[in-house]
Amino acid sequence: MKPLDAAARFLKSVTSKDSIIIVFNNDADGLCSCVLIEKYLKGMGCKDSLKISQPMPPEDNLIRKIQTTVPTKIIFLDMAIDQDQVLMKKIGGLCDILIIDHHQITKNMNGRNIVHLNPRLDKQDIYQSTTYLAYKLIEILMDPAQWLWIASVGMIADYNLDDSQDVVGLIRKKYGITSSNLYESHFGRLADMISSAKATKKLSMEELADLFMNIEDPFNLDGVKNSDKLIEAYKDVENELVRIKSEFESRAEKKGDIVYYNFNSKYNLRSPVSTILSERYRNKIVVVYEKVGSWIDVSVRNQTKRYNVGMLLKKSAEGLGASAGGHEAAAGAKVPEKNWKAFRENLEELAQSGK
Repeated sequence: MKPLDAAARFLKSVTSKDSIIIVFNNDADGLCSCVLIEKYLKGMGCKDSLKISQPMPPEDNLIRKIQTTVPTKIIFLDMAIDQDQVLMKKIGGLCDILIIDHHQITKNMNGRNIVHLNPRLDKQDIYQSTTYLAYKLIEILMDPAQWLWIASVGMIADYNLDDSQDVVGLIRKKYGITSSNLYESHFGRLADMISSAKATKKLSMEELADLFMNIEDPFNLDGVKNSDKLIEAYKDVENELVRIKSEFESRAEKKGDIVYYNFNSKYNLRSPVSTILSERYRNKIVVVYEKVGSWIDVSVRNQTKRYNVGMLLKKSAEGLGASAGGHEAAAGAKVPEKNWKAFRENLEELAQSGK
C-alpha cells in the first residue's frame, strides 16, 4: 500500500473514542498541518486532540508530556522523528502512530503500528511541505477546499513550492492571485504573523493553533480570540525588521560564498531574517547567528540550492557537540560557543570544496 493511502486509512480509522495527541513542529508549516488534521478529525466527530508544539530535535521532556495522558493515537507533523530513535523506542509500543514529514530521512519507520508518510521515501530530492502533504491526504477522504487558505499559509511559509504546483494552481484560481510570488499575497502576511507571534512570544504555538482553528474568514480576523495579539506581534516585528535591514550591510561579514550576519534583537527572528537576506544574496550561503547563553544558534539559507545547506551544517557540526539539520535550501544548527570557530572553519572549507 502506498504511504499516502496508508496514512488515509490511519485517519479514517480514528473514532470519537480515541485519545489523540498531535505533536507538531513549532513553525508555520507544522502549525498549519496541525490545524488541517485537527479540522478533519473534528469534522469526523472526534474529540479535541492534545496539541504539543516542539522544536526539532524535540525537547527532552516530550515523553513526559505525552505520558500526561493515555493516547490511542499519536500524530507527528513536520517532525523528523525518525532521527530520534531513543524517543521512538520509548513510545513505539504505546499506540498507533502516524508520521507526516518532509525532512531528510534517517530511517523508514513504517511498521506494524507506525505509518510514515514522507515523499523522500520514494524520491530523495523531492520537496513538499508537511502542510501540502496534509492537504493531499485529506483530499483522499473528502473535499478540503474550505480549508485551502490554511494550506496556502503553511505552504507559503515553508517557501519552496516547486513540487507542490497542483495545489498552488488551486490557490491561484480560488483566490485570484496573479503575482508570481505567492509570498506577496495576503496568505504570506498571515505566515509572517505566525512567525511574529512566535518570535515575540505573545502567543504560544498551541494558542496559535486554537486561533487558526477559530478563523472562519482569513481576510477578516475581527472577533477571533487572540487576533489582537497576533496583529500586535506582526507590527512589532515589522518595525524591528526595518531596523535590522538598515544595519545589515554594515554588519555583514563575507567569506567567499558565505555571508555571515551576527544577529542581535530582543526577538527570535533568525529564521525570517535569514530568509529575507537570502533573497538579497541568492547565490550565497546566508548564515544568521546569535549567541544564546553558552551556545550559538544558527539559521542558514541558500535560495539557489547550489549547496545542500542541511547536509553542509550536519557535516560542519560533526565532532563538535553541536546539533544541525534541515533541508537543501534551509537549515539550522546549535553550536557550543567554544566550538563556533571550528564550526565556521568546517563550513567554509566544505563550501569552498563545493560539497
